[in-house]
Amino acid sequence: MHNPIDACSGFDVSVVGLGAMGTIMAQVLLKQGKRVAVWNRSPDKAQALVAAGAHLCDSAHAALAASPVTILVLLDNAAVLEVLGSASVPPALAKRTVVNYTTESQEESMALQALVSRAGGHYVKGMIVAYPRNIGHPQSYCIHTGEREAFEQHRALLQVLAGHTLFLPWEETYAFAALLHAHAFAAMVTFYEAVGASQAFGMPAARMARQILDASRFFVADALEEAVRRLEQQDFASDQARLDVHAGAFAQIAQALQAGGAWTPMFDAVCQVVQRAESMGYGDQDIAAATKAFATGAR
Repeated sequence: MHNPIDACSGFDVSVVGLGAMGTIMAQVLLKQGKRVAVWNRSPDKAQALVAAGAHLCDSAHAALAASPVTILVLLDNAAVLEVLGSASVPPALAKRTVVNYTTESQEESMALQALVSRAGGHYVKGMIVAYPRNIGHPQSYCIHTGEREAFEQHRALLQVLAGHTLFLPWEETYAFAALLHAHAFAAMVTFYEAVGASQAFGMPAARMARQILDASRFFVADALEEAVRRLEQQDFASDQARLDVHAGAFAQIAQALQAGGAWTPMFDAVCQVVQRAESMGYGDQDIAAATKAFATGAR
């Protein structure tokens, strides 16, 4: 009888799910000299990887059995359950580690950990903070939770995917991931807003995009470094950037944008935040004190 474990064994890592993210993960691992087994519901997606040296397994069961660690990068939790919940899969999970990069809730992921544990395997939940093109970049971040011992055992392998590879408790992982993405995507959309609004002033979008990027690199990074310092020291005494001075300047900027016919809902929201913080008595403090307005709102 054909045994998928015998047909597909002796690999360093398996990658199950060959969408944009899974494919590039497999490519990066291959370039690092790893022996990579892959599986995808549509085998044709594996052709380029096979040509590069990957082994295409004929089932998810075979891919799980092939390596000590399997990376899952599937569409959603339902797809993961379809793979791991198959009757043939549990035997292949024994003494194996599953590192799941599929997007899902904390409750869904903890249920998957229980499923893998019952089968005698180990479970690590991962969250890649990068677009596929930056997998393997030394500045990329990846957050992990689940079983720390399993993570540490495979840390060197996971660091191939992201230079900054962290392990945090469950609650902190999901809070950090949500807040980090909220910050990052708000910053991106604010950039898109500024670039798009430039056309209301007759400015070429591409040129304005480059100018804003170049001019803001140091300015924004420095402001955030200063905010972190103030939060760590709990020092909001203003010696650089009073919040009420910013509020006045922001009002003038908003007026100029409106006069030009620009639609800037993100910056309008920024003005409202600073005005609220000023009304709460933080006007004579550094603008980093706006953090306290959000903390108060959360409570």
